[in-house]
Amino acid sequence: MKYGIVTGGARGLGLGIVRALLDDKVVDQVAVVDLLNVSPPAEIAARVHCFRADVTDEKRVTRAVEAITAKLGPHPDVLCNNAGGGDRNWFAEGGSAEQWTSVEVWRKFIDLNLNSVYLVTREVAPRMQPGGAICNTSSIAGILPTPALAAYAAAKAGVISYTKTLALQLGPASIRVNAVAPGLIYTPLWQDLGAALAGAEERARMAFDMTVQTLTPLGREQTPEDIGRAVAFLCSERAVNVTGHVMVVDGGIVLGRPLGR
Repeated sequence: MKYGIVTGGARGLGLGIVRALLDDKVVDQVAVVDLLNVSPPAEIAARVHCFRADVTDEKRVTRAVEAITAKLGPHPDVLCNNAGGGDRNWFAEGGSAEQWTSVEVWRKFIDLNLNSVYLVTREVAPRMQPGGAICNTSSIAGILPTPALAAYAAAKAGVISYTKTLALQLGPASIRVNAVAPGLIYTPLWQDLGAALAGAEERARMAFDMTVQTLTPLGREQTPEDIGRAVAFLCSERAVNVTGHVMVVDGGIVLGRPLGR
């Protein structure tokens, strides 16, 4: 039986990854590590195992991985480091390009979005066998300068750098490491961010839609399903010769708008 571990897999983007890994038969079972106590959807519940843990806490990560391997087997086949984002108050604090983020909030962004990737990978990678695959969730914010999200963007840029370093480190063990960089997805994270940017919860979706229309050449938002399919590909045997790659799924945002538009 092949199984994968998905952090932050209880809802939103993470749940999209869980579904795609199962639908594409990349793995047979998935262990979800999340702070939320949320039951998986009924149609996949028999193949999803939930473990509560704070992925920024070294000891709790160790205990969670030990519990997973005790239940599902000693050698995980896939790891998706997807947990990330931030609290609504964190986004509000850095909501303008001129506003400095407090040191406390800066550290929280780095801890949740970058340090967690290291902590979980350090526990899981040594347990993986040749043929294993790791996929980390970065963001286009880690590729494009993003003044209003400086701490988040810095953390996601770090995920890209760490992904490439890991690909070199784990290549001799025949373990592949890649990343996805999602664009604009209306997940709970963007609901918080949109509310912070727009100044009111009821205007969060409007702020999101305006951002999509302004930045996206294809003119449409991205979805958890879009990202899930990309992750499933990178973790599957179809990508057996792909490592150190960052797959951008953003409707063309990082290309920039043509002049005159």
